[in-house]
Amino acid sequence: MLIITNKYTSRIFYINTLGEKKMDRRVLKILIISISLFILITACSNNKETLKFDGGQDIKAKLKIMAVGEKDSLMETYGDMFRSKYPNIEIEFVNKYTQSNFDKTIEEEKPDVFVLSLEEYKQLVQKDKLYDLSLMFSNDVFDLEGIHPGIVESLRQMGNGRLFGLAPGFQSKAIYYNKDIFDKYGIPYPYDGMTWEEVIQLAKRFPTEDGISGLYMQDFYTFFGQIEWSENLKIVNEKEMKVVIDSKSYRDIFEMILDAYQSKAVEIPFLDSFYVYDPFITGQSAMTMDYYYYINNKINWAQAEKGSNFNLNWDVASAPVDDSDRELSPYFMFGGIFSVHIDSEQKQAAWEFVKFVNSEEYSKANSRTAGFNPTTRTKNIFNPEGKRMEAFYSLKPNLFRNYVHWEVLPKEFGKILDIINSEGKAAMVGAKTLDEAIASMQERGQLLLDQK
Repeated sequence: MLIITNKYTSRIFYINTLGEKKMDRRVLKILIISISLFILITACSNNKETLKFDGGQDIKAKLKIMAVGEKDSLMETYGDMFRSKYPNIEIEFVNKYTQSNFDKTIEEEKPDVFVLSLEEYKQLVQKDKLYDLSLMFSNDVFDLEGIHPGIVESLRQMGNGRLFGLAPGFQSKAIYYNKDIFDKYGIPYPYDGMTWEEVIQLAKRFPTEDGISGLYMQDFYTFFGQIEWSENLKIVNEKEMKVVIDSKSYRDIFEMILDAYQSKAVEIPFLDSFYVYDPFITGQSAMTMDYYYYINNKINWAQAEKGSNFNLNWDVASAPVDDSDRELSPYFMFGGIFSVHIDSEQKQAAWEFVKFVNSEEYSKANSRTAGFNPTTRTKNIFNPEGKRMEAFYSLKPNLFRNYVHWEVLPKEFGKILDIINSEGKAAMVGAKTLDEAIASMQERGQLLLDQK
């Protein structure tokens, strides 16, 4: 048995030589040369230094971390706990950047660690600016198995099979429903993987004469936007710089919303997003659809304020999907992807930071309350009442969802959201026909888009 070891990949190559006399020695020679070349190529790859799985708590370094947000908040969220474990690693946050000066900031500041959005992650992977984290850990040392598999799979997919980042948190939407109202009228609960059409049909089963609506949505644009996302549409064609609200696909969405509203299956009161006592919280609507943070921002807030006078028997089902693929969610977002800069001179310390904020230890410490983002280590998601929290992560992220690239559009174009809301409301109350409302959205939106 001929054994060749590779110190760079920790792999062992075995060649059976028991019948060596019978084996063509030229074949054996070629095989050994091929393996030697593989080892040489591996040694000369971008893994220029040997990184340990655990650099030790006495490691000394100064890290620059590039992230969006206030420095004090970032330090409180990530830095303080890390510094308590690694007191000899100094942290400096770089937060003064926008999409327009993103590349310039990287060049000038030379950060060691990035905290990226999904689009930024894709961009830096394509530009070969991120270090392959697969070179830094194995499942025996870093428990990758405990992280939401859909997130790991998605990040690998965007890295063409390699893993260039890890996300400690994510954000996702779900259908919240009032079990008592469903039980009262003998209507089956919503289930995972419903389409918007199915949700609306379910909402129509509630008796409007009792003052109960099947579904509450905050305002016209919120409702419109959620359906738009699920059908993978976007209101503007950036290449041609044209608004496309007057297309058939959008007309179908507007008609669906108006039908739901006019049948009184859906309540759309145009409330402020910070208003706590919405129709779902007060028991006037059987369902609503929102992000995970609705639990903390609305349900728990009302519970704390009302105490025993607040009785909302709620649970959740996964967010609506597109009928073409009921396993994908367009509402799934990563709460910051942590990556190591390929040119960092502090890769070991950078890996310690990325590893720490994605660790079981950090996850447990930050899962004691229902915060803004649930942890990607899904067994640690805060759930003291035994709700169906798997509804938030049972679907896979849709990596190919269409996004409006607002950064390449005129700033004034952001007003299109208010235009859709106001024109939609006019159609809802009968002040305009749907044709008039759509024409106005299209015209006003295009005027904003044409501004220099």
